Amino acid sequence: MNSVFWLVLIILAILMWSSTSLLYKAGIHDGKEEHICLKYSVCIGIVFFVIALVYLIIREESFSIFESAVRYWPMTIFGIVYAVVNTISFKGYVYNEATVESPVESISGGTSTILLIIAYLALGRVDSIAGLLTPLRTAGIFLILISIILLSIVRNRINRKDTVHKKSRFLLRGLGTLIFPVIFAVIDGLETIVTGVCLDTEYGFGMPEGDSIIIVGIEYALFALAFWIYILFKEKKAYNPFTKKSAPRLLGALADNVGIVFYSYAMAMNSVSTDPLLAVYPVFVMIGGRVFMKEKVSKSQYIFLLGIIAGSVMVVVDTIM
Repeated sequence: MNSVFWLVLIILAILMWSSTSLLYKAGIHDGKEEHICLKYSVCIGIVFFVIALVYLIIREESFSIFESAVRYWPMTIFGIVYAVVNTISFKGYVYNEATVESPVESISGGTSTILLIIAYLALGRVDSIAGLLTPLRTAGIFLILISIILLSIVRNRINRKDTVHKKSRFLLRGLGTLIFPVIFAVIDGLETIVTGVCLDTEYGFGMPEGDSIIIVGIEYALFALAFWIYILFKEKKAYNPFTKKSAPRLLGALADNVGIVFYSYAMAMNSVSTDPLLAVYPVFVMIGGRVFMKEKVSKSQYIFLLGIIAGSVMVVVDTIM
C-alpha cells in the first residue's frame, strides 16, 4: 500500500511540474520585459508564503521557526541558495523553448540520486551502496541520464540552427542555451541531497515534511519581498503580479509549489527512487509544447523520450516489487 501511495504522489508531482514548465514559458511573452526573473520569483514567493501560512494554521503540533531552522540547518541554508539560483535560472525560459529547458533541467534526476547515496554513506546511514542501488535501478538511472543528455544535445543543435537564435551571439557560444537549465539542475541535485537527508524516515533524520515547506517558504517569501522592493526602486512603479500578463507566472508558481508538496512526501517515503522517476515529466512538457505551444519535436527526440520512459519503468518496477 505504501508503494502504491508513493507512486501516486510521484504521478501527481509529474503532472504539476509538467504544467509548471509550460506555464512558465507562456509567461515569458516577448522576453524583453525588464527584471523578468525577479518578477517570476515575486510570484513564486507569494505562493510559497500562502502555502507556508496554511501549514502553520492547520498543523496540530507546535512549531518554532527558530528551533526548526537550527535543528535542520541544511534545509535552512538550502532555502537561501534555492531562492537565489532559482531566480537566475528563469533566464533559461527566455532563451530556450520549454522542450529544451525541461529535459536539461532533469539531468539531475540520475546524478542527484547517486550523490544522495554517497551522502548517506558519508553520514553512516547505510553500510553499502548495494542495499540501495540495485542493478535494475542502476541501469534505469543511467538510461534516464544518457537519454536526457542526448535529447538535450539534439534539441540544442536544432535551436542553434534556427534563424531567430542566430541573431543572438550568446546562443551561438557552444552550450550557451544550456547554461541556465544546467544551473537549475545543479541546485536540484543539491535539493535531493538536502531533502533526502533531512526528510527520509528510514535513512535520514526524519524532519517533518511540513517543517521543510514552512522554512523554505518563509525564506523565499522574504527574498520575493526584497525583489519587489528592488523592482519598485528601479522601475519607479510597483509590480502587480495579479494581472492577466502575470497569470501564467502565478499559476506556474502554484503548480510548482503543489508539486513540491507531493515531492516532499514522496521523498520522505523513498528518497532514492523519487528523483529518477520525476525525470519523466519532460515527456509531458514536450507533448504539451507540441500541442499547445506549437513547438517542433524531431524523430530523434522521440527516441530519446522512449529511453527516459524505459528507464523510469525500470526504476518503478524495482521500487514497487
